[in-house]
Amino acid sequence: MEFICKVVYNGRNRFCFKVVPRWRMNMSLKKKIAAAAVVICIFSLISIWGQSVLSEDSAVKEARKILSTMTLDKKIAQMIMPSISVRGKKPEDASPPLTKADDEVKNAIRSYGFGGVILFTMNTQGTQQTTLLIHDMQEASEIPLLIGIDQEGGNVVRLKTACWMPGNMLLGATGNSEYAKKAAEIIGEEMNCVGVNVNFAPCADVNCNPKNPIIGLRSFSSSPDDAAKMVGASVEGYHNAGMAVSLKHFPGHGDTEVDSHLGLSKIDRTYEELMQMELPPFKAGIDAGADMIMTAHIQFPKIETETYRSITLDRDIALPATLSKTMITDVLRSRLGFKGVVTTDAMDMGAIDKHFKAVDAARLAINAGVDILLMPGDISTEQQIEKLASYMKSIRNLVEAGEISEETIDASVLRILTLKVRRGIIGTQEKLHHRLARAKHNVGSPKHHKEEWKITQAGITVLKNEDATLPVIPGEDCKVCIVYPYASEATTVQYAVDAVLRDGTIKSTRSISLVSYNEVPFEQIRTTLESCDVAIVISELLRPSQFKFFKDDDSRFSTVRKIIEFQHSHGGRAVVISATLPYDIAAYKDADALMIAYGALEMAKAPAGYFGESEGYGPNIPAAVAMCLGQAEPNGKLPVDIPALNESYEYTDEILYSRGSGLTGF
Repeated sequence: MEFICKVVYNGRNRFCFKVVPRWRMNMSLKKKIAAAAVVICIFSLISIWGQSVLSEDSAVKEARKILSTMTLDKKIAQMIMPSISVRGKKPEDASPPLTKADDEVKNAIRSYGFGGVILFTMNTQGTQQTTLLIHDMQEASEIPLLIGIDQEGGNVVRLKTACWMPGNMLLGATGNSEYAKKAAEIIGEEMNCVGVNVNFAPCADVNCNPKNPIIGLRSFSSSPDDAAKMVGASVEGYHNAGMAVSLKHFPGHGDTEVDSHLGLSKIDRTYEELMQMELPPFKAGIDAGADMIMTAHIQFPKIETETYRSITLDRDIALPATLSKTMITDVLRSRLGFKGVVTTDAMDMGAIDKHFKAVDAARLAINAGVDILLMPGDISTEQQIEKLASYMKSIRNLVEAGEISEETIDASVLRILTLKVRRGIIGTQEKLHHRLARAKHNVGSPKHHKEEWKITQAGITVLKNEDATLPVIPGEDCKVCIVYPYASEATTVQYAVDAVLRDGTIKSTRSISLVSYNEVPFEQIRTTLESCDVAIVISELLRPSQFKFFKDDDSRFSTVRKIIEFQHSHGGRAVVISATLPYDIAAYKDADALMIAYGALEMAKAPAGYFGESEGYGPNIPAAVAMCLGQAEPNGKLPVDIPALNESYEYTDEILYSRGSGLTGF
């Protein structure tokens, strides 16, 4: 049988196949059916092959076509991703946050042709407002923008009307990568609805150092293998939702004791050691098809030996990963095989800004293999736009002087444009009224919040439950006091109590009292506790450095210990919920029950209905309190080791609770 197969490209990153059989006029019906079946089979095979190979080639081909029309200035601008927030180093530099694309911003986008814009909480005040802001910026841009956001879930959430999700460490505690995928799908779908097309997530850092001041709950685990499974699943989830992702912070921020927003961190590991600890999650994300990778402003002196004279310290310092060709080109691209877009972390962070001249940092980053310079400036005011224009002109001067090759610029811009074509960012744009309707229907929807609650309770971890203290069943013979740090958390705790009353887990709330312990004298709390059979007390360790306050007799951490002691003094019991970093649980070994929630974001007000504009909430504390009251049974397992503390509340080498610990059921 002969047939003709025509391959037709429809201009939207899709291939069509037109198959025309040359039928013989006298062919029998039976033979015609058989011939048609063969054609269909061949058509299917060609279609599968075409989608996996030809579409990839077509994206590059389309990107090259666009690249060939661009001036050097436009190419450089594609590598720039400014903010529109003007956080300002000094009060006089700051201005009101932008929630609407005014003429100044739109003109800057139109004139310079930036590759993208990053949004923060100050820009995203509501679902409809955010959708309109993004739409107006895209309308002003000749080449569609990458719209980036840090919507990791848990502690790092920018769009407050979305589902906040419980955060990565709780996801790690579930031990189930399907939950990580589902959480990413929900976050990705909600971001996609408002017009965000790049999420700077997931965080692929391995939190192997309990002293880490910035990663903590943002990490899935202290185990590189466990973190790798969660990272790979998250990438899949985001892609299912049509979202491009950026793994961060390459090659790993988990073993630091300095926040790179404030200064330079250093990790003394060899490449072989990195392959054992930091790199497996990044490799898993790359294998899952991660679109972008964000670099870390961290020094690895055993790998990168090139130095730079710090403008602050007036001495030579090792180049951080962001500026290291060894780390980006040799390790990330050559050894790990990453072919996507590399973006810096924010270039205005202290680790870069305090030590490097801006133009030198740009030169080093681009020559190292970076494609996008994130937040080298802002476009909220005329002065900031002029400053950023001068910055881009400096990069052009470097190219003209031969210090950066135009071929290097072209390679980076080609990767950026290819990403935009492949992800459909360059192509037919969704109608605004469709997007607004979709956003209103999906962002913070009841369906998503139901999944969020289910996932959260799957990760709540119980490490101790002496004499079946949990679950606590309030009643005439069991009076319960829930004690929380801040008065602003009253709504959060009350929501949990109302939830278990509403679903019938408890019959009445008359035996439950709520009290904040951070803003009242302990003697006042003591009066409430005197008639309390079980106290459920919430502890919040926001940063490891706060352990130094545990010795202070008037600190809130000391109050938690006093509550435990007082309960035992009159025959009562104490349950401690560690609501943020889990390491504080080591200070409360005397409690009758120990639970970890892995997050303490508050609820501003109880949800009263979801119409796309209801503010989300941290589900961790409500889910943990509801579990204490019997709504669900625990199944979570520690994703990190908990070291023991000495008398000065410093970490020791002893592991008090090892990774994987956790009771199943009550």
